[in-house]
Amino acid sequence: MCSRYGDEMFAGLRLRVRTVANTLAALALLGAHTAPTRAAEARVERIDLVAAGFYDAAAAHVVRATAAPGAAGGKSNDLADVALMNPPPAATARVGIGFGVRFRTSGEPRGGQATLRSVWKIPAPGIHNPGNDNTYRASVVDFTTAIGSVQWRGYGFDQPWEVVPGTWTIEIWQGDRKLLEHSFTIGAEPAPTAKD
Repeated sequence: MCSRYGDEMFAGLRLRVRTVANTLAALALLGAHTAPTRAAEARVERIDLVAAGFYDAAAAHVVRATAAPGAAGGKSNDLADVALMNPPPAATARVGIGFGVRFRTSGEPRGGQATLRSVWKIPAPGIHNPGNDNTYRASVVDFTTAIGSVQWRGYGFDQPWEVVPGTWTIEIWQGDRKLLEHSFTIGAEPAPTAKD
């Protein structure tokens, strides 16, 4: 009797295990067919430089600030009303000066969303951020753009500790492909020459 009861118990248990396994398999199959599919990311074929130069960082309007752990200042600002200075200022190594590039992305599908990465290469000795005690030789920010749109990527000297003279280079990447590179010379105002 004991063995018969045990056989019936195990038979019932096997039936319940099979039922649960079949139910889970059916749910997984159903989920695979009804789960929303993520659209493939658009591929940027090339970037065309529209403009590059210096701007008044204090006059640029910040539309949105986003935390950016790879950025030297810890955030990324989306700007509106960036007007390039013409002619460029004589002294570019000072608080209140910004510099950057305006560019258009080309690729497929037009209007599709693509994630790009901007990398500002900072000259030696780099930027030492007193807020987190880190020194940066690059300021890195990921951003999303629509294929065919015009984007602005710049760097503004908001704090005295950000001002580093030398050659600053911006690179725009998609994955492992570098799509744009542009350099700016950041320096102090030249000393006046003596007149005879």
